[in-house]
Amino acid sequence: MNRKKIIGIPIKNLENPMSRLSKVLTQDERIHTQRELIRNIVQSFNNNDHEIFLISTDNEVEILAKNLNVKIFKCNSSGLNKEVIEFSKLFSNYDGWIICHADLPYMTKHFANTISAEINENEILIAQSKDNGSPFIAGTVSFNKFLFGKNSFNKHIEYLIDKKYNYKQIFSTEFTFELDDAEDYKKFIQNQPRWFRKLNA
Repeated sequence: MNRKKIIGIPIKNLENPMSRLSKVLTQDERIHTQRELIRNIVQSFNNNDHEIFLISTDNEVEILAKNLNVKIFKCNSSGLNKEVIEFSKLFSNYDGWIICHADLPYMTKHFANTISAEINENEILIAQSKDNGSPFIAGTVSFNKFLFGKNSFNKHIEYLIDKKYNYKQIFSTEFTFELDDAEDYKKFIQNQPRWFRKLNA
C-alpha cells in the first residue's frame, strides 16, 4: 500500500465556473477566481505525504493540473458524483483519502496538515456547508457513496449511520465555507484570505 494519502478535487469545468456568482462577477473574473481557489487548495495540501488529483473531464482543467504539477483523473462517467465514485476505486492503494471541493477559500497549509493528521485517527471525517452540502469528506476506510449538492450532507450521514461507519463532523470554517453565491462573496470580501490579498496587492 502507498503510505501517502490521495486527494481528489472535483471540478466540473473552467468555462463557466461558479455560475451563482454571475451577478457580482464577470465570467472572466469567475474563471480567474476559480483557478486561484484551486491553486490555493493544491498549494495548501502539497507535500510529500499527499498525491493530488484534479477530477474532471474538462481539457482546461487538465492543462491547469499540468501547470500546478498535479495529476488529472479523467473517466468516461458523466457527472461529478459518478466521476468521484470511479476515482474512489483508487483509495485502496493509499493510506487515506480526501475529497475536497474546489471553492473552499480559507484553506491554509496549517489546516491542511492538521486535518491530514486527524484523518489517521478516524474512519470518516465530514464537513457541512450552509446548504447542507458536503464540501469536504475524508477517511481511512473503503467508501464510495459520494453525493454532491444541496442536502448531500444529510444523505451522507444517513448512509454512514445505516452502514455503521464511525464518523466525525468537522466544523472549521476552512472546511465548511464555500464561495458559492453573492452572500458568500460579500463575506469573503469582508474577510479576505492571504492568497487573495496577494493577488490584489
